[in-house]
Amino acid sequence: MSAIQQYRQVQMKKLTDDIGVYVLCDLDGVPIYVGQSVKGIRGRARRHLTSARSDIIANRQVDPWEIAFVQAYPAQGAGDIPLLEA
Repeated sequence: MSAIQQYRQVQMKKLTDDIGVYVLCDLDGVPIYVGQSVKGIRGRARRHLTSARSDIIANRQVDPWEIAFVQAYPAQGAGDIPLLEA
């Protein structure tokens, strides 16, 4: 396993499994994608980084190698997600 893969694995463990909004950021901390998850932020972010089944990756909207950080914003309930995403 490469150093980058190990780094990502450690960072994924730090993310919450709560529902909410997440932001994929580049090395400078600039947001490149904002998404939401009603099943758990960690799992959704992991799919973006490891799977071609992620729409933004499959459609080449985001290069997974540009993603350096994932910021998570847990929601109290599904109704809070649109407010957090805005």
